[in-house]
Amino acid sequence: MERAFRHVCHAMMLLGGLSIVLMMLNVTLDVLLKLIWNAPIQGTVEISSYYYMVAIVMLPMALVELDDEQVVVDLLFNHYPAWLQRICLTLACGAAAGILAIMTWRTGQDAVRAFNVGEVVMGSREIIVWPSRCMLPLGFGLATVASALRMVMALLGRPVTRATHEAGP
Repeated sequence: MERAFRHVCHAMMLLGGLSIVLMMLNVTLDVLLKLIWNAPIQGTVEISSYYYMVAIVMLPMALVELDDEQVVVDLLFNHYPAWLQRICLTLACGAAAGILAIMTWRTGQDAVRAFNVGEVVMGSREIIVWPSRCMLPLGFGLATVASALRMVMALLGRPVTRATHEAGP
């Protein structure tokens, strides 16, 4: 199960990376077209804000959580005995999973509302944005699963942090 979930997380990371490339190409082409022919691409700012940037942040979130690549401060943690580290990791991962689950639920409600009203934004032209609202519960939901998986791994005594991955066999 962990292996299949890791494949899903890697796919989301690739989509996030693809979003960076697409945003770069879109903005570059927009600038070039504006400078050369005075014909910018309509909606570049809105598409970048509502689609590319959201994808860049939300889609890789689960892999960041699963691989323990988030920003951490472990001033005392590395000095704790193994049993206390395991308890702390279990509690922290459980708390993170709970908070992420709440975020999934709340952003899921927003996505449903946006779908029901057919949410759009007005800029240089009207841009449909309700599909981009689905990326938030997707990212938070997958991160919830990643945190819960790390909590179970900690309970079972399996490596769940960078330090234990690096020191492990």
